Amino acid sequence: MPPESIDARRIEAEQATSVVRLRVTRTQNKKGRGTGFIVANTANKLVVMTCGHSFHEWVRGTEVGVTFHDRRDASAEAVLINKEEEVALLMIDTSSNPELCAYPVVTFSYEDIRVGDFLVMLGHPHGMRGYHDVWNNFGWVT
Repeated sequence: MPPESIDARRIEAEQATSVVRLRVTRTQNKKGRGTGFIVANTANKLVVMTCGHSFHEWVRGTEVGVTFHDRRDASAEAVLINKEEEVALLMIDTSSNPELCAYPVVTFSYEDIRVGDFLVMLGHPHGMRGYHDVWNNFGWVT
């Protein structure tokens, strides 16, 4: 798909409510910050997926702060960390905060992806402290 055929603003508008900002306190008072995506919304649970490079010191059970697009905060727990695949899954227990279940799951494309394909990335680069809007950026599959 050629870059000029992709409407990044439309994609951002459709998906931004599924993008969350993440933060975790690491060793020596350093903070890990990054972006995650709501990938499942089930009874009493939201599941957030993120990459591992921002949080390489995580272990299962690490508490992670989550900020949603509307600036609401919640706490998540790292439940799966795969350092080889550089992915982590976080779980937010919504049983005491059921309004969190209103957040939508990100929509993925299931088309075949090849090296060199154009893509749109959504997120909070470096956790963007103090800045809550989602940014879009362009890139290519490598």
